[in-house]
Amino acid sequence: MTISFEKSIKEYGKKNGADLIGIAPAERFKQAPKGFKPSDILPGAQSVIVMGMAFPKGALTCHSKPSITKTYHTIFDLLDACAYTLSCFIEQAGYDTVPVPADQPYFSWDEASQQGKGDLSHKHAAVLAGLGSLGKNSLLLSPEYGNRVNLVSVVTSAPLEGDSPLTESLCLEKCNLCIKSCPAQAIQENGTVIQRDCRKFHHMKTPRRFHLFSCWKCRAVCPVKGTKADKVGE
Repeated sequence: MTISFEKSIKEYGKKNGADLIGIAPAERFKQAPKGFKPSDILPGAQSVIVMGMAFPKGALTCHSKPSITKTYHTIFDLLDACAYTLSCFIEQAGYDTVPVPADQPYFSWDEASQQGKGDLSHKHAAVLAGLGSLGKNSLLLSPEYGNRVNLVSVVTSAPLEGDSPLTESLCLEKCNLCIKSCPAQAIQENGTVIQRDCRKFHHMKTPRRFHLFSCWKCRAVCPVKGTKADKVGE
């Protein structure tokens, strides 16, 4: 039996470290803002492949901000490497690809609102690729790991069959723990986050001028833990 290209892509991605991987046809991104659609990144884009890596549970309860920060940066680096190697794998089949950075750098920045945007919203791409749904804190909730996932995307000209988005939200309708726990009161009931207020607690600068992540309370209190709550990097 001949393995499908979609299956070979997923197997290759997981072989290189992805815990989650899904595919969304570019046509599903019609609601994306102008300038942030797959075709704005790669002319002729047909599909977006989204990969996720789970991070250790201890990162949500750890009191060491340098350790938490290094954990996140390490995962971002691993995601970028995974996206790069997958891009090379797909290009060997004759298609164009662009790996979109998991975190930095990004170009779009609004100084007044302190809001930055990557060329593609990984979390919205993940929803369209069937990897989960958004919580009230605007972060992705996955069936396997809850919100304990970071993401990266690959835009490609390969016409791939997409995965089905979830039909129901994983966020508990009557739960407002993330909203109540936010020290900045930045999480709104409509699911938006006031980035300017969030950044006052989420980021800090040390006397040596290191930039550290300093708050993930909205992640830590979330009751949606996923089916693999105790497993990372399977």
